[in-house]
Amino acid sequence: MRELGLKAGATALTLAAAVASALYVGGHLKNGGAPMQPPVASPAAAAAGTRLSVTSSVATGDVAPVTSTYVS
Repeated sequence: MRELGLKAGATALTLAAAVASALYVGGHLKNGGAPMQPPVASPAAAAAGTRLSVTSSVATGDVAPVTSTYVS
């Protein structure tokens, strides 16, 4: 009988955690107007003929390559 109680308790705890996390995520939806968000291509922009341009933002530098790492 004790095994059944442990299984039921573990199942209830798992379901409660799943419901709680779903409620949390549902209450904290992504804000499209938030800063630091990339622009989103809208269907209106696509209809107007605006094209998406992807460029590299990685800059090269004149530094010596890493030849070893320190391990403690």
